[in-house]
Amino acid sequence: MLCILLSCETEIPFNGPETKPVLVVNCLACTDSVIQVTVTASRFFLSNETVFKNVTNATVALYVNGIFTENLINNGLGLYQSTFIPAEGDVVKLYVSATGYEPVWAEDGFPWMAAGFQIDSTITKTDTIPLVNGYYYGGGGDFTYPTLDTVGTTYSYIHEYKLQFSNPAEFANYYRLVVHQQVVANGYIIENTYMNSFDDIVFGTKKNNLDGIFTESKIDYYNVFSDELIDGKTHTISFTFTQPINTYTDTLFKSYAPVAERSLTINLQTISKSYYLYLLSLKALDSSDPFMSEPVQIYTNIFDGFGVLGTRTNQLRKFILPE
Repeated sequence: MLCILLSCETEIPFNGPETKPVLVVNCLACTDSVIQVTVTASRFFLSNETVFKNVTNATVALYVNGIFTENLINNGLGLYQSTFIPAEGDVVKLYVSATGYEPVWAEDGFPWMAAGFQIDSTITKTDTIPLVNGYYYGGGGDFTYPTLDTVGTTYSYIHEYKLQFSNPAEFANYYRLVVHQQVVANGYIIENTYMNSFDDIVFGTKKNNLDGIFTESKIDYYNVFSDELIDGKTHTISFTFTQPINTYTDTLFKSYAPVAERSLTINLQTISKSYYLYLLSLKALDSSDPFMSEPVQIYTNIFDGFGVLGTRTNQLRKFILPE
């Protein structure tokens, strides 16, 4: 049986009007630093341009709790910065204008930190075992079969953390959990890693959740959650971090720079609803298939423009890990 498949391609010209560029304002602000805003211009979806144009002639006015505070400093390349550092409960408004564009604005409030924030930790050390490596002896391209050799020893520290906080019941709350490991050697950061999966009911990944439904933990690069399941309750998120320690005796491996500091930072961010919805839309975009999925609309709260103004507060603890 012979099956012949034929295909054809028809180009359909776009006859609609070309959309005029609008201002795109992005600002993810927190209570422990000044406010930074990037201003760019949108581009037509059929444009051949690959980068967004920085708007370098904008005026970015900052209002705090309904009162004009300052015009942000123009640092060039579309980046604008305040001298003002916001506090919990502040409501900030950005009013952005530039020649050739319609003005845009956005408003968001800084959430309050979660009460009762505390982290308990325990460390367990595994047994030390030989570190065996297989490599080729010889040179000039004349290699022998792989040879197993003991090049050092290895063990691990098992860190168990219990993060506890109290969620108020008066209004909706939104959170993000950021767990960050950093390794410094010879004055340089040689490793930056983030935990991207947690087995807890607030993330929808608890294997034995409140409804008795078994689900598998999934990778989540944003780790945001609402208080829908913990409203008015004290909640504990537990997780484990494994820290391998390798000590080399073979000179081939001793060339690695010694680690000066290895740390783990745990940051429970209380985020605004706008920040939460924006990160949820990014998460949906990351998990979508460009060929099989419906288009994902990235959340925006910029009136008459695009982008996002989101706010957060940080509660963090830094743990110096042993070597």
